[in-house]
Amino acid sequence: MKKKFDFSAEMNEAESIKYTPKNEYLEEEKRLLDVNAKELASLNDNVHEMSINLANLLKFLREYKVAIAQQTKEEAEKFGQSVLDKFLHQIQDKCNETDRKIRKIDNHIFIPHMTFYILIIILVVLFSFFSSIIIANVEILHSALIWKAVLWTILLAAAGITTMILLLKVLNKSR
Repeated sequence: MKKKFDFSAEMNEAESIKYTPKNEYLEEEKRLLDVNAKELASLNDNVHEMSINLANLLKFLREYKVAIAQQTKEEAEKFGQSVLDKFLHQIQDKCNETDRKIRKIDNHIFIPHMTFYILIIILVVLFSFFSSIIIANVEILHSALIWKAVLWTILLAAAGITTMILLLKVLNKSR
């Protein structure tokens, strides 16, 4: 059987702790350490809770980011489709208008008004030149007379073309 140790003798010998300033300082430090330990445990709990909340928030943001990206993508596709439809409609209108113009001018040749009038003047001048050559040949074949006819023909052509150009400019200004 084991012998029990009696602590009473040691207890009696031990001095009771006396009140000293050093003991008071140690008691205050012990109390502050207990407070710090409690605060540290509370802080640890708060950090753990915040890390869980942060992980949940990151997971939510990833899902939200995907939702925003999908919605933005759909809106961009709709906008792009509407722009393309608008361009397609405008191109189709231009093609229809051009097709209508082509059918309208199928058997016609369009020349500007000024060109048409100049051609008429040239025809009149050539007619007067040939008629003056015929007249010169009928009277007498003198070279001076032929040169007079050519000179008058050139003067008549220049005067007619100048008059036509000036007349068209005056008529275009009045529009």
